Amino acid sequence: MAVITAVAVPVAAVVGVIWAATRDLSSYQARLTEQVRKVTGRELAARVPLSVRLGSEPAMVAEGVTLSNAAWGSRPDLARVRRMTLFLDPFSLFLGDVKIGRILLEGADILVERNEVGDSSLEMLPPPDGSGPHPGENRSLRLRTASAFPWISTVEVRDSVLTVSEGAGRPPVVIDVPNATFKAQAPNQTLQVEGRFGVAQGVPMDLTGTAGSFNGWMAGLPGNIDLQGGFGDGKISIKGSINAKGTSLQVNSEGADVSVLGPYIRLPVPAGGPYVMNAKASTQRNGFKVEVTALKVGSSEAAGEALFRVDRKGTPTIIVNADITRLDVSELKAPPASAAPAAPATAPMQQPRLIPALPFSASWLGRSALSVTVRLGEVVGLGAKMQNASVTLVSGETRFTFRAAATVGGGSAGVDLVYDPAGRIGQTTLTATANRVSLGELSTLLGLDLGLRDGVADVDLRLRGGGRTTRDALNTANGSIDVAMGKGMWPQSQLANWPPETQRLLGGTEAGVPFNCIAGRFEVSGGVANLRRLVVDTPRGVLVGGGYLHLRTEGWEFIVAPEARDHQNASLATPMRIKGGAGKATASAVDPNLSKLLVGGGPIPSLVAQVAQSGRQAGANACAVLAPRVEALRPGLRAQMPAPTSDIRQRASRPQGQTPAPQRGQSRP
Repeated sequence: MAVITAVAVPVAAVVGVIWAATRDLSSYQARLTEQVRKVTGRELAARVPLSVRLGSEPAMVAEGVTLSNAAWGSRPDLARVRRMTLFLDPFSLFLGDVKIGRILLEGADILVERNEVGDSSLEMLPPPDGSGPHPGENRSLRLRTASAFPWISTVEVRDSVLTVSEGAGRPPVVIDVPNATFKAQAPNQTLQVEGRFGVAQGVPMDLTGTAGSFNGWMAGLPGNIDLQGGFGDGKISIKGSINAKGTSLQVNSEGADVSVLGPYIRLPVPAGGPYVMNAKASTQRNGFKVEVTALKVGSSEAAGEALFRVDRKGTPTIIVNADITRLDVSELKAPPASAAPAAPATAPMQQPRLIPALPFSASWLGRSALSVTVRLGEVVGLGAKMQNASVTLVSGETRFTFRAAATVGGGSAGVDLVYDPAGRIGQTTLTATANRVSLGELSTLLGLDLGLRDGVADVDLRLRGGGRTTRDALNTANGSIDVAMGKGMWPQSQLANWPPETQRLLGGTEAGVPFNCIAGRFEVSGGVANLRRLVVDTPRGVLVGGGYLHLRTEGWEFIVAPEARDHQNASLATPMRIKGGAGKATASAVDPNLSKLLVGGGPIPSLVAQVAQSGRQAGANACAVLAPRVEALRPGLRAQMPAPTSDIRQRASRPQGQTPAPQRGQSRP
């Protein structure tokens, strides 16, 4: 018997393989296609017919396989598979039958979407063929039994993509599956998962565990989920359930860099760490809630929650609340950016702009409501401590409002931005104030290098302009900007192109030129900021003047009339003109004839004496007190102010390339 068995088994295997290889698989493929149609009501097609592959594991191979989508789907195919391999069960070959043991999908592109009424493309029903007896089946007086597709216990996936779209207004979720294996003994039993999953430009997750059942996923209610594994340099676990009672998932993750979470939550998360995160996602009676019970990144700690729901009018509503106990900015870095394509060698170099053209994205206006509130107890790493900060963003049906306020060092700052997209180009109103705020901290917050980082300033900004980008709004802005700075240091690099006479008058060292105070007022009209009153007090002289800053071209031109504090440097106090702009070198020249045009007849008031008198007021900024009186002290100053040419002003008053206002029923940009 042993000899017979040893000979019979290999012979039977060879005979089975030869039998399968020599069979005409077209009839089997047609039967498989018909079986799929009876079970799902969808059409299964293959660009290349089934073929048999001989080897250690005999298999049938099909290429260019497609499964038709629902009639309302956005594309004709629910699934597209580049190559599908059906591995044959060797034991079934002994009996002269073809049975699939496992299946391998390579290059699958699966789209799961949901329509406006909530139907999913995964909902598949058999075609309405009727249930009466069919003479061709020789089953008279017997009802046809429901068709059932043969269950395949093991499914392997390679280099595939799963796209989940929840409908209009929500961005689709694209999941990359480099490799994964799914096992289950039956469609209603626990599904064992082992594989690698990720999103575009994101760090993949290596997960193992259980994830509901096949029938549960097809019905949109997977069941109990228990997955854990590696996530970048750290680890992650996902536990909970998705069933008829609702969703309850607990996500715990830790690692070396918190920026790995950015691509998954679609937010620019800064780099920093190590981090520990505990979060929970659950469904409520009227919405879906995500809670971050604890998030620690380095020495920073935060917690928050986000609620997604639909109100009685059917408008989606998002409410976000976050409490940041401590935020250490020095431990965080900008999120890693993807490499940009290299510009052609012939392309001209673009000069950096001081004011970026950031669009006012208003796609949610009129279609959803958004409310974001962030409270920061302590912010460190900016040079001076920031405390009791709050940021609020409220978006209603027609406008959104952004407000922020904080205590910075020994002062305070606040900003209020209101954007209304109604009309042809929309309307933006910006109000900002700063009281005794360090210019260094202000420069860091704004992302601008103002140079004067040692001074302490008071700022009052009130602007209103039309446009759908930041630059367009400023190009047409009207309002005023009042600035008053205390004692500080003027960088020597910013004065390098000034006339030699003025540089010798101001003195200074390599570290810069010290100043006692600076004050000025910009009157903004049509995107041109006219500086009517400028007063600069330094240890060796007092300067007054004015000019303009063009917000569209980012060009500027000023005149400055100095007065020496002592007679020794009186010959160096000659008026000058300076001119420059973004990407342009500063040009300057003395203008001795300007002195005759700045004063009238009679005695000339001393600027030094006026500054000394204004500085006697307790707690007052001498330059700010003197600024309103500059025109009276130098009557011809206003008439000599430089101004942009008329054609530039005309172009600035009519911003180019504005997007027309959206009509009712159309989505806004």
